[in-house]
Amino acid sequence: MPYCEERIYSNDYFSALLDFWPLEEELDNISENFCYMKISNSIGVLVINKGILTPLSFTDYTYRLLPKLYTPMQNVSFPLLKSGILQAQQPPLGLTGRNVIIGIADSGIDYTMPAFRREDGSSRILAIWDQTIPYEAVLEEGREDSGMPAAERMRRWNDDSVKRRGSLDVPFGTVYTQTEINEALQSDNPFLKVPSRDETGHGSAMAGAAGGKVGEEVYGGAINAEYVIVKCRQAGKDLRQFYYIAEGAEAYSEADIMLGYRFMDSYCEPFRRPLVYCFGMGSNMGPHDGTSLFSEFLDDVAQRRSRAVVVCGGNEGNQAGHFAGEGDTDVELRAGEGVNGFTLEIWGSIPEIFSIIIMSPGGESSAVLSSIVSGSKRIQFIFEQTLIYVEAELAEQSSGRTLMVLRFENPTPGIWRIKMRNAGTFHMWLPVKNFLSGEVFFLAPDPEVTLTEPAYAQEVITISAYADATGAFWGESGRGFAVDGRIKPDFAAPGVDIPVPGRAPLALSGPAGAEDMNSLGSFTVTGSSMAGAITAGAVAQFLEWAVVRENDVFIKGREIKSYFQRGASKEAGMEYPDRRWGYGKLNLQQTFEALRV
Repeated sequence: MPYCEERIYSNDYFSALLDFWPLEEELDNISENFCYMKISNSIGVLVINKGILTPLSFTDYTYRLLPKLYTPMQNVSFPLLKSGILQAQQPPLGLTGRNVIIGIADSGIDYTMPAFRREDGSSRILAIWDQTIPYEAVLEEGREDSGMPAAERMRRWNDDSVKRRGSLDVPFGTVYTQTEINEALQSDNPFLKVPSRDETGHGSAMAGAAGGKVGEEVYGGAINAEYVIVKCRQAGKDLRQFYYIAEGAEAYSEADIMLGYRFMDSYCEPFRRPLVYCFGMGSNMGPHDGTSLFSEFLDDVAQRRSRAVVVCGGNEGNQAGHFAGEGDTDVELRAGEGVNGFTLEIWGSIPEIFSIIIMSPGGESSAVLSSIVSGSKRIQFIFEQTLIYVEAELAEQSSGRTLMVLRFENPTPGIWRIKMRNAGTFHMWLPVKNFLSGEVFFLAPDPEVTLTEPAYAQEVITISAYADATGAFWGESGRGFAVDGRIKPDFAAPGVDIPVPGRAPLALSGPAGAEDMNSLGSFTVTGSSMAGAITAGAVAQFLEWAVVRENDVFIKGREIKSYFQRGASKEAGMEYPDRRWGYGKLNLQQTFEALRV
């Protein structure tokens, strides 16, 4: 019988979300077909044997509980001065994020870089949970550990009375502690001792923009903060195929991301320090109104004392992936050559029941499809090679709104038309650009309401991006407001050509993992994830002032957001809040000046 970690990595099992806590007798009866991993008191991940499953569909799994996929928000003048971050580092404030923790769930971190070490060479990283390295594989390589049984590891993970997550207390993967990282840094080949790597560099860039420092070169505000890092594993092939994710695209399951946030919270609990969660990914999957399962989870996290959640607003503002309309409307979208497939989500208003007719580039027309359709409908045209799967939920569980999802397989290149009938107001979203295998876009797109999920969560700090060199809004950045009118983003931060520390790997002869540890440099990264990381560093500085220095020890994320909105720089003649700028531009120095009023 395979143990739980084996099932989690196996292609014979699939992970789905649950928004309820199974009964004790149900957990006791979990057999070789199941595993359960707790995320919060109301959310968990059920790992299921695919042999007893029906094929993936929103009808059988519901839209809310089928994990959505997220991708990093980057497109590979110095920003800290205009944002008031360098000023706050200097006397009299002298805020550097000391005794504050920054949590990042992303592609990992290059822990060997000086940017993440103290002056004595020791690491500022408290722990790395690498979800890609099976724990059993580490034991086979000779790691000195007690060999706790897999079932005990899972039991401890689901037990909230376990206050600190050690190297064994994760349901899968491997945790490397600060002690192990420091031992690796003292060796000739660190990656032979701690093999966790950041293959894409995105997680390292975010950590650098939040708090990196090399010598006198300052890259982020929180240069004395410490990190807890989760290297998320790539989404499994089932979800990638279901959503038609482009080959080679980075795609992470929200289930694994939320598990990473649970690890950060519990691992940091014994340190009794404030914690900033920094999320630099995004997705167009979801209702765009703050009611998604992931948004609800982040809202719960952000309402805890000494906690703040910073979320980037995505890079979809100019990707022509959103359409907004009302009533009987013909919507046109273009599919380019070589597109293997894509999804299209149609979100209606309450209590409207709408219908659609799909017209192919060749002029063929589908039957009338109602949003009260039950089950999954398969449409195949006579003269087209395209298959379209249609599913609908009259009252989607998170938002209560009407949802119809179209999945186009091998779409014929050309102009597709969606004829909306009997509709109230409605919104359509295509996947984020990174997920598409070719060109797919609306011919008459709406650039508003293009912040990516989960940026619409009410309690998180949502960031759009602008160019520090010119002061202009970055056109690719997502824009608000939310579908329900809530104010998002909260403010903007620099996100264009952001300098971050980096390493140019140079393979050396000898054992695998050897690298030239002196091959260091820096490069620039553009994307809303960088704006989020810079903001996370500023929030860490603020938490040092509020919690560590005991100026406001009971502060929550909502109050921090309010202070930052109040201190944001505003342009004369512009009305705030604004769909692009929120309440203005990040300015930490002005935030403190506003506290004196």
